[in-house]
Parts: sequence; structure tokens; C-alpha cells
Amino acid sequence: MPAAELVFAVSGRERHIVTSEAAGVALEFAGGDPRLAHASALCRRVAKLAPAWGPYSREAALEYGPRCPDCAWILALHRGDVDEEIAAFTTVNGFDAAVITARLGEDFGERLLDKIAHDPALWQGADRLGPSHRSQLLGHASRHLPTVVVCEECAEIGVANAHGYGETCPEVGIICSGCTVAADGVWAGEWEGTVLAECTISAPCSVLTTLAAHYEISIGTPAAPA
Repeated sequence: MPAAELVFAVSGRERHIVTSEAAGVALEFAGGDPRLAHASALCRRVAKLAPAWGPYSREAALEYGPRCPDCAWILALHRGDVDEEIAAFTTVNGFDAAVITARLGEDFGERLLDKIAHDPALWQGADRLGPSHRSQLLGHASRHLPTVVVCEECAEIGVANAHGYGETCPEVGIICSGCTVAADGVWAGEWEGTVLAECTISAPCSVLTTLAAHYEISIGTPAAPA
């Protein structure tokens, strides 16, 4: 195990954060074998330790992804890294940003997460490295942020090769990855992670529209001047 305050763990497709103390308890129960150790993550889900990935850091987590948003926000709130975490969850390439802005308005994700992060009505709780009212809402909102999708041909060979230089995919759209079902498990084979047409949910989903209404954020309009 890496000698660090925080380490990685895996549950399903998500990468979790585990404290060294929780990892130590898990190792003791596993007879010292990290390959058999399951620990309680910051989000309180049970996850398998991943010592080969080394100490936890946001930069490393973005490479191994997808991250557990709940764990990420618990740690960000504890460390005061709110702005950095908002950027990590909302920064996309220029094309995707333009597509999302056209549908939801400028900086929609950033505005929503910022409102939640600074809402004085949300209860923090006594455990600074555990779930709270604020971290739960931030984690849930982050799971439902929009994702840009294109046709299968674009996904495989790129938009320029599929439709010509300077062209846009005719099937481009935005979906909610949190609501949409993706192929998962042995049966999926090489298509693992591909969204299933039977349950592809457009963005913004009702999670985002409900939160936006609560925080009085208009969808599909530019951000107000600072």
C-alpha cells in the first residue's frame, strides 16, 4: 500500500477515495493482502482497494476515471478546493462547450455547482470527511451534468473523417449520463460503456431542471454579468 493520507478504491465503474485509516482496517481484515481488501470510501460505499494506482490525487483520478462525484466533493469541501472541483467537473473541449452552451446557456454547470457549494442553508454535519447535505447535492448534480454525443461513425473515426472537414455531426446532441443506461458487464464486450438506445435520456434531465428552478438559474439563457 502507498504511504499516503488517501488512496484509490474501485466499486463498479467508479473510482473512490479511501483514507489511510480505513485502508488499514480493511487490510487487517484481509490478512494484509491488499488484493482482497475492501474499505469504506469517503462516500461510505464499500470499494476494493487499488494500491497499484498509488496515492490519491485529482490529476491521477481524472486519468483513471470515472470518479465517484460524492467522494470528490467530500474531499473538495474538506480541503476548500471548491473552485478547482467545479472546473474539473465542467471543463470540456471547445466543441462540446459550444453544444452545451447552445442548449443550456453559458456556464450552466459552473453556475449550478457554485450555487450549491455556497448555499448557506445546507447543513455540513460533524464529519468533515464524510457525506453532508452539501456534498450529496453536489455529487448528485455532477452525475447529471450534460454529455455531448455524436453518431457511431464520428465516435470511431472523428467528425472530419466521417462528414468532412468543417462539418458538424448531424446527430450531435447532449444526454444525461446519470440517467442514461450504458452497456456494462461481460455481455457488452467491446461495446462496454456505449449508451443503450432503449434508455438514452436527453439533457437537461429533471434533476438539473429541478435544481435550476430551486436556485433560480434560467436554462438556455446567457449568464448574468458579474
